[in-house]
Amino acid sequence: MVFEDESSDDTSSLSYMHSTSSTDGLNHVSFILEDPDYQGLELDLMVFYEKHGKASEGLVAFEGTDTGRRFLACAEPEGRNSGFVEWVDHRWPPTMQNALLKLWAMVEYSKSARVNDNIESALTIHHLIEEKNKLEANYDKSELVADVKAEMAKKDAETQKLNQKYELMVNLTRAQATVIQNLKLKNVKEKELLSEARMKLGSQNAELTNSKEKLTQEKLELKLQVADMLKGKEKHSEEKGQLELQITGLVKGKEKHREEKGRLELQIAELMKGEEKLKQKVKGI
Repeated sequence: MVFEDESSDDTSSLSYMHSTSSTDGLNHVSFILEDPDYQGLELDLMVFYEKHGKASEGLVAFEGTDTGRRFLACAEPEGRNSGFVEWVDHRWPPTMQNALLKLWAMVEYSKSARVNDNIESALTIHHLIEEKNKLEANYDKSELVADVKAEMAKKDAETQKLNQKYELMVNLTRAQATVIQNLKLKNVKEKELLSEARMKLGSQNAELTNSKEKLTQEKLELKLQVADMLKGKEKHSEEKGQLELQITGLVKGKEKHREEKGRLELQIAELMKGEEKLKQKVKGI
């Protein structure tokens, strides 16, 4: 099925054929969406179209389940333009694709309804003209003036209602395009939040690992000190007292590390819950 955006300019209806580098198995991208954040030559990726050897142009698809997906196309002028090069974004999740299909179905329905309304309006206007001609033929000019004014006022009111209905259909189409764009932005933001949460979780895991290693090292040092203490029983009782004080300090440090470990484990559990909620939100889109 091919979709049109009547509010777009001429460039939005260009057809971009796929090259052999496409991995999605589609035949073409029929329509594009103007996106100020992604347009012009794509110099960062430096993807050159093999036929011309020049930088490709970044565009955004506006068709079916590919709506909002960025892709690269030949940037040559019309006549030498070879069309589609490759996709930049992966396919949307199934929930996103279903939402897009429903929105496009609503667009098709509104377009069909608008066409039917236009046909009915044309027939109504045709009948009005015929009635007007009949009135002009059957009535005297003096009697016709009042009747024509009343009839024209009535028909003007009907025409105004038809125009209001047409404007409502146009606003619905524009609102649907806005919803599609908002869904795309929401999906990108949620992915960024999920990525930040994962990075934070990894950092805290690294800190916990370092704390465990430090605690293990301190335990080893404690064992060595105890062994030295057992071997040096002949040393002065004062040195023994100092060693016992060191052991007491190390034991307190161990308890402190255990408390810190417990706090870190609680933080990790909270982060994992947050990550699960984010996944549920992404699945729900």
